[in-house]
Amino acid sequence: MQKPTSSAGLLIVLELGAEWPSALPAELSAALPNGARRVLAQEESESPAAFAARVGAQLDGLFARGAPLGSAVIACSERLDHSARSARADLARAAAGAMAGGAGGCLLLSASDRNQGRSRAALSALESDLRAEWQSAAVELTLRFANESAPPLTVAEPKAEAKARRARGSGKERARRVA
Repeated sequence: MQKPTSSAGLLIVLELGAEWPSALPAELSAALPNGARRVLAQEESESPAAFAARVGAQLDGLFARGAPLGSAVIACSERLDHSARSARADLARAAAGAMAGGAGGCLLLSASDRNQGRSRAALSALESDLRAEWQSAAVELTLRFANESAPPLTVAEPKAEAKARRARGSGKERARRVA
């Protein structure tokens, strides 16, 4: 009898106060049809740095022996203070490092942007830094906001169709806050 082969795992990391990434890209689920899925959530009494350290320490033992981390989603809260931003970068680097140690993978930063664009700027900067850092390690980085489940508009798209698509694609009514 042949031993079943392990497939890559999916890790969802939830910062305290982050929204559940309700519109997980289909490519993550399709790429990991038989893989294990794990969720790690920040506890209410846990600092961002302690949470990042806990996730980093658990990465090696989250999945069965021989099953690498293939994709990770970090659901980001709206905290933008130095400790939260630093811990978020540490979380992303730990996940990217675990994927780079295997066959690579996909790292998605997911967030809502309800605080007048400040999250967008901070997370875009983080994505840019991480992309430059991990580009040669077969780790694909993506940043997605809850209200951006649809692809960007093209110039040729009629205004009425674009407006209807934005109304259908809004993730606000489907989003749930965690803690």
